[in-house]
Amino acid sequence: MESVHIEKEELCLEEFRQWGDTGDQPGQKKDIVTVSIFTGHKFQKVEGIGAAFSEIGGKALAALSPEKQEEVLADLYSPQKGAGLNYCRLHIGSSDFGLDAYSYDDIDNDYGMDSFSIERDRKYYLPFIKGALKQNPDIHFHASPWSPPAWMKTNSSMVNGGSLKNDPNVYQAYATYFRKYVQSYASEGIPIHRLLIQNEVDVATIYPSCVMEPKQMTHFAKEYLLPELRKHQITTEVWAGTFRTVNTVKMSDCLADSDFKDVYSGIGLQYTQIQQLLDIQKMYPGTKFMHTESVCYNGNNSWEQAINLFNDFCAYMNAGCSVYTYWNTILETGGKSTWGWAQNSLVTIDTKEKEVTYNPDYYIMKLLATKIRPGARRIGALCISKKCIAFENMDGSIVLLISNLNSNLVECRVNVDGLETKYELQPMSIQAIEI
Repeated sequence: MESVHIEKEELCLEEFRQWGDTGDQPGQKKDIVTVSIFTGHKFQKVEGIGAAFSEIGGKALAALSPEKQEEVLADLYSPQKGAGLNYCRLHIGSSDFGLDAYSYDDIDNDYGMDSFSIERDRKYYLPFIKGALKQNPDIHFHASPWSPPAWMKTNSSMVNGGSLKNDPNVYQAYATYFRKYVQSYASEGIPIHRLLIQNEVDVATIYPSCVMEPKQMTHFAKEYLLPELRKHQITTEVWAGTFRTVNTVKMSDCLADSDFKDVYSGIGLQYTQIQQLLDIQKMYPGTKFMHTESVCYNGNNSWEQAINLFNDFCAYMNAGCSVYTYWNTILETGGKSTWGWAQNSLVTIDTKEKEVTYNPDYYIMKLLATKIRPGARRIGALCISKKCIAFENMDGSIVLLISNLNSNLVECRVNVDGLETKYELQPMSIQAIEI
């Protein structure tokens, strides 16, 4: 049994409970909790747990010595020495954590993509990704653009929203852009397993962004992107999204399109109200979902935010997602994007002092990714007063993840298919019980 001990900082116990345990129930003993696990009730297969790479993160990593870089990468990606993160996100061109707004072809009206190049990524981004693959060659990647090249958009800019031009020549050029991206990264030894057509399809932000309506997304994918990929024998999956709660209607519209099943392998989502996700699943049963970005917060990297990360993981996975993706893996001290937004990260690097800090979120993600391996199946787990979730790994082992945000030791009675075993839940902890 392994656990993450939570430092209470300046918060009182009652404040902590709002992020985790729901408190004692009538008639329940405060120092005893019961969990019932049903191995006969198997749900979705876990494809992976990972985090996002960024150009800014690659720059921060590059400030360290080669030996220190390898140590940090092992702590993040090695299944033997570290967290073993294994299903990770890439940005196609610039994200809000690029050093500036850029695409792989900024030459106006280059419909043939003759000037397409990933040369920009060679300085910071590709070394970061390749260093991770050295530690874990089995990493899978899902990738999405924050914006098409500016000349393909209605506002002629990668930032401040705008939309992809409704022009067959632009559609074909953009399909070629995606295809060349997949091929270029493959030539660098980086396989792209999934493409998501547009990050947060509803937002028009000061950083790279693009508004894309479901009908346009599906039309582009069906008539241009998929034919282009298959023409070149590229088997990379195409997924719709990424969607947020505020555009659940757009997600529903996308699923309602008669062409959806012929085009998409599933839907990517982030910042979603779980009840709306559950409703969507009932409306469109059999649809596959993957989580694409965790809450980025404000750079405080606090323990209460780490508790919320665990709760967020439980919510998305209990709702049927096959992948869970943390956002920024590495940031410099201060954690700010190019556009001024401070956010959380697994690791913070002081590029002047060459010091590395592992933030609370790192320990949560390490516990999750090391105990729940690709191929595991979520199984039925019921508990009244604690946040919990259970999985059966491919070797038949069962892992129960459960929180105890009380200041006292709690006895945990785990009933697996009628057989009960007792464990101790340490105070102020999130634990993995291997059964």
